Amino acid sequence: MAINPEPLTPKTKSKVSSLVVMASIAVLLGLVAASGIWQYLTHTQETVKKLTATRPVVVASKDIPAGTKLTEEFLSVKQLPAQTIPKDYPSTIESVKGRFVKNIIKPEEIITETRLVGQGGAGGLPFVIPPGHRALTMKVNEVTGVGGFVKPGDYIDLVSVVTKNDQQTFSKTILQNVLVLAVGDEILDKSSVSDPKAKIVGQITLALTPLDSEKLALAGEIGQLHLALKPAGDQKSVFAVGVKLDDIYGDLAYVPEKDLNQPGSVISGDIDKQKPKNSIEIVLGDQRSYFYY
Repeated sequence: MAINPEPLTPKTKSKVSSLVVMASIAVLLGLVAASGIWQYLTHTQETVKKLTATRPVVVASKDIPAGTKLTEEFLSVKQLPAQTIPKDYPSTIESVKGRFVKNIIKPEEIITETRLVGQGGAGGLPFVIPPGHRALTMKVNEVTGVGGFVKPGDYIDLVSVVTKNDQQTFSKTILQNVLVLAVGDEILDKSSVSDPKAKIVGQITLALTPLDSEKLALAGEIGQLHLALKPAGDQKSVFAVGVKLDDIYGDLAYVPEKDLNQPGSVISGDIDKQKPKNSIEIVLGDQRSYFYY
């Protein structure tokens, strides 16, 4: 015999509906809370990641004296918190190898750009002198210094003009392909380009071998020196024999003493040095001209 369930009364239905609503609210609140907790944990994990993230930096592995050229024996790479390390700090040994340090660096100190001499030598002239050379300074002016257009890093030739025994004057290129280390107080810096504008200074500093230094010092004492600026990239040497006055003007013609005071005298430059025998006198008003043959 089938038993029929007792039908729900309105009061019972209301209780069931309330339970469903409360259960739904509870589930919704649980989802909201779970979402909040998940977001909080995610944010916390990201924050922890950022705080614990590291990046490589180059540090000194031992004491580095001032003026030392950096090699691998002085350097090591260390992982440090990324948040505390500026982005411009060197991260590889190759990026600083070969540079010079300005002052003493202690072990574990970070090798920063401010502790290094500028690329090419912004920290001092000794750092840009090529091996086997010496730095020698010479006086120049606007004319002998190529109008102020010579810049650190350029290559020049040096021309000496000398008067021998107070009679014979000649010029000769005595040095070629000479590196300019400094112009005035501007030192060669390979990491930057010099201002192309002319700069008139009173002296320039050159890189010379000891022997060439002696040549230049002597030439500067006995004659006048001129700079000849070479084209960019041209470091070829040419054979220079020198030039005498005769190479420019030829043999000077003989001029008879008695004719020197004649007004308007014209002497041909190719007349033999012996006293000429034949001449032509031309009179124009109060001017007289003599032509010898």
